[in-house]
Amino acid sequence: MILNYLKLTRLNQPTGIWLLFLPCLCGIFLVLKKLPELEITETFRVIFLFFIGSIIMRSAGCIINDLLDVKFDGKVARTKIRPLAAKEISKKSALIFLAILLFFGLMILLKFNFKTILGGFFAMILVCTYPLMKRITYYPQIFLGLTFNFGVILSSLALQNSITSDALILYFSLVIWTLIYDTIYAFQDIEDDLRVGVKSSAIAFKKNPKKILNLLNLAMFFSLIFLGVNAKFNQVFFLIIFLSNSILSYKITKCDFKNSTNCLSIFKQNVAIGSLIALAIFSG
Repeated sequence: MILNYLKLTRLNQPTGIWLLFLPCLCGIFLVLKKLPELEITETFRVIFLFFIGSIIMRSAGCIINDLLDVKFDGKVARTKIRPLAAKEISKKSALIFLAILLFFGLMILLKFNFKTILGGFFAMILVCTYPLMKRITYYPQIFLGLTFNFGVILSSLALQNSITSDALILYFSLVIWTLIYDTIYAFQDIEDDLRVGVKSSAIAFKKNPKKILNLLNLAMFFSLIFLGVNAKFNQVFFLIIFLSNSILSYKITKCDFKNSTNCLSIFKQNVAIGSLIALAIFSG
């Protein structure tokens, strides 16, 4: 029973947690460059709360996704073993567990200022609507990017009580990054998605994925360079950003988009890419 709930929340697959938390960390580090006088205890408190919040909200997001996609999941080879699709957990039990997670998520959110709380409720709207996007657009990965990287906005609100231009530039850059890595992830299911009628950027880019994803990587690179110039970062920032985007470009170029195992491996390696971006901001 416990294993089924671990599978339901994907806690046994922590890559998603890191991909949700790393943008939060990037946002926090960005604020620290502007507010070096921020107390170390407050900084660690915020990092801890965002980390716990990332675990809770990623788990809740997985349940919401599975509740909305249960019929689709049952028709796709990779997802038909998910607890709801396999009927190992009832919808009622999943809803109860979801309510518990959202309650704890609210308790975390209430530890921040009013603007962050409002931002948290807007983020919840994104979490609930993202799974529906694959029904109406070939670019649900953009909506995932808006959702997964909203921690940048929340961290700016939590520590500065406002959304800065630097936070918006970083947010835009990381949305592009999510579009890249989740398109690679979506190539695992492209044949099943075409069969059942689910849309994805993998389908939109299927004729020339390497060229398109490398162009997106270039757009992300220049966005991050613009961030560095705007925020007056030092040379270390630019060096690490060049390294991270070069690695990502190499991974895209070497990816076998017809091999689901290779696509999943490269998707997971984006945790390292995100870590380099966070390191660049911290060191900048």
